[in-house]
Amino acid sequence: MSFAPWFPWWVILLAGSGLLVCCLWLAFRERGRRISWLRRGAMVLLLALAFLRPGVGGADASSAATQLDVFFVVDTTSSVVAQDFGDGQPRLTGVKADITSIAAKLPGASFSLIGFAQDARVLVPLTSDANALTNSVDGLSPEITVYSRGSSVTVAAKSLAARLEAAKRAHPDRARVVYYLGDGEQTAATAPAPFDLPEGLVSGGAVLGYGTSAGGRMLVNSGFGNGLGPGYIQDYSTGSDAVSKIDENMLRSIAQQLRVGYVHRAAGDGIDAAMTGVQAGVLRIDGQSQVRAQFELTWIFGLGLTALAGWELFGAGRELRRLAPPAAGIARPSKGAP
Repeated sequence: MSFAPWFPWWVILLAGSGLLVCCLWLAFRERGRRISWLRRGAMVLLLALAFLRPGVGGADASSAATQLDVFFVVDTTSSVVAQDFGDGQPRLTGVKADITSIAAKLPGASFSLIGFAQDARVLVPLTSDANALTNSVDGLSPEITVYSRGSSVTVAAKSLAARLEAAKRAHPDRARVVYYLGDGEQTAATAPAPFDLPEGLVSGGAVLGYGTSAGGRMLVNSGFGNGLGPGYIQDYSTGSDAVSKIDENMLRSIAQQLRVGYVHRAAGDGIDAAMTGVQAGVLRIDGQSQVRAQFELTWIFGLGLTALAGWELFGAGRELRRLAPPAAGIARPSKGAP
């Protein structure tokens, strides 16, 4: 059996034991109301056990993943369709496949999708609806080429921080995992601002890198129709097709800032390398905190507490009726009345 208390365990034990001792003392003092105080003592004990959140192992991974918020930060600049992934496929093919595979490994988790090009956009707010994530991932596409003006690899930092802070406020007991997917290519004129996230805000995840050092050409996205092209983006300084190359040093720097690992992705790679620290059954986050996959027993104590609370309310109702004054015009018979 394991415990995942809602509050620090010593606070629960200290408060619970204090209240329980008071109930037992009053049960000893007030012999006429002994049952009532013993009942209240039992309620205190059940409430303390419920706050300790006991459970037993054996649940599937989804019971652990329901305690997880997963944020995908995805590069949607023109370089995401550079054709150097696998057999001339765009990098976006690998990005989509990896997001889908990670989500499948974490059934029951809540997911959010943030895309970035010149600026960042929340494409999917944090939701447990996996279909919403799947549909948005299927529709991912690069920015329209004519609007491209250069972008920063950390432009999503503020948006990510705001979403993480909101998730922490809403569910402080849940782990927060970040997956950054991109090529690390900085095309803005200024150096990228760092991901300045408070310590403990990100519980785990990975930076996933796509592309090769040789690079690949990028098809034009005109914004019309469902496909890319015809034609490739031009490098006007050379008069030939532009080539995008991965910057793994930048990606490793981003991973260090997020306090997660870096994994280069290639066609055919399994997803397990990206799941290091986020294991099914027990989700270990940064080797410190963990979310256990277990059968929760809290509901059992909740049922007992509900039954005792109903008994308490019934007793209180009887007491109120006994103490209530008689209705107007109705006299209670005296003791000497026949």
